[in-house]
Amino acid sequence: MFTPVRVLSSGGPVRVELARWRGKLVVVKQLQGASPVLANRLGREAAVVTHLEHDHIVPLLAVQDTSLIYAYCPGVTLSEALREGPLSVALSVRVTTDVLSALEYAHAKHVIHLDVKPSNILINGEKAMLTDFGFAKDLALAAITQQGMSLGTPNYMAPEQFAGERSDPRSDLYAVGAVLYHLLTGAPPYERDLFRFLTGDRSVVLAPLPEEAAALQGVVTRALEYDPDRRFASATEMLRALRAAFPGLA
Repeated sequence: MFTPVRVLSSGGPVRVELARWRGKLVVVKQLQGASPVLANRLGREAAVVTHLEHDHIVPLLAVQDTSLIYAYCPGVTLSEALREGPLSVALSVRVTTDVLSALEYAHAKHVIHLDVKPSNILINGEKAMLTDFGFAKDLALAAITQQGMSLGTPNYMAPEQFAGERSDPRSDLYAVGAVLYHLLTGAPPYERDLFRFLTGDRSVVLAPLPEEAAALQGVVTRALEYDPDRRFASATEMLRALRAAFPGLA
């Protein structure tokens, strides 16, 4: 069993708290109340994350009934970091590189995340960790999300995902592009005209990046293409383009 230390979040049916387990700090994600649907989702999350071991993915340590015990990663979420305004170009690129590296690995394991957003990315110094695979889909198994269902966060959700159509790894790359845009500008893309864009209004234009980030405009614009076929074909391809646009990256 684990010993609670403090609640990190308790909104909705899922409670997340810092706890002690086997002599170390961990993060426990658990259901509040009995919901067969959410219990099934939590079980599927466990099944997906159990097989993911990567330096930039928060590891799942154990499953206890309707609780998932994750490793504790000190730091803050990108949502918290963004309260102070946009990040530097160098840090934005470093964070995005870490997230893409995590997705490159996950996609190779046939897993797509489907909810990449600032609150699901932890940052400690210059290292970023991707977490919360609650909406993830294992392409090698039965789909966790099905056509006709729209799951995710609209500000970072690819148009095909918003429409409840079939998603694939390029849907995650759209989300990464949206996160990178937010890191560089302080606001999500298409903020005022988001739903017009997501529903196919081609007159909506992406506001340009600030001058200091202009070298990344091509990467962001391609990642945020409405048509998945016009986006990067893989996380590897996007990583390559990001490194070419920002050669100062170690």
